[in-house]
Amino acid sequence: MKKLQAAMEYLMTYGWAILIIALALGVLYSLGVLNPGRLKPVMCMLPAPFSCQIQTLSSSTGKLTISLAQGSGSTYIINGIACVDNSLLGTTGIPTNGWSIASNLAFSTNTNSLASGTMVTVSNIACYGPNGPVTNLVMGTSFGGTLIINYALPSSPNTPLYTSGSINAQVNTP
Repeated sequence: MKKLQAAMEYLMTYGWAILIIALALGVLYSLGVLNPGRLKPVMCMLPAPFSCQIQTLSSSTGKLTISLAQGSGSTYIINGIACVDNSLLGTTGIPTNGWSIASNLAFSTNTNSLASGTMVTVSNIACYGPNGPVTNLVMGTSFGGTLIINYALPSSPNTPLYTSGSINAQVNTP
């Protein structure tokens, strides 16, 4: 009889422990702590000479704000920037239809010139998903895709140049 009681106490102790762990995991999941989308790193990677850092991604408008820098030794004119979902990329790496490069960007320096070794904050960058412009995003989720920059040299402003890189931005402002 004592062995049976010891076995039951053993099973009850572990049963309560497993129940408490299951409840804790359930609470963490419901709070979004265990959401895999939240675990993606926030990053912005562009090829040289450009570099960028993600500042904000608005949940209501889907507009992205980044800090953009370059170190080529020359000054570049930034004509437009867009972020697109990777599902929109064609075989050439250029997005297919359903997106456009935003030319109504807001620069912290009030000019779209980017001198070598300087950093500028660029806002009002439109992000595009498979169904067009992204809006009404959920706070805490992330948007991953490609950042495309249309730029030119001051010596040949009518010759557009393009570069693209990877981004993963977390929705962090309403």
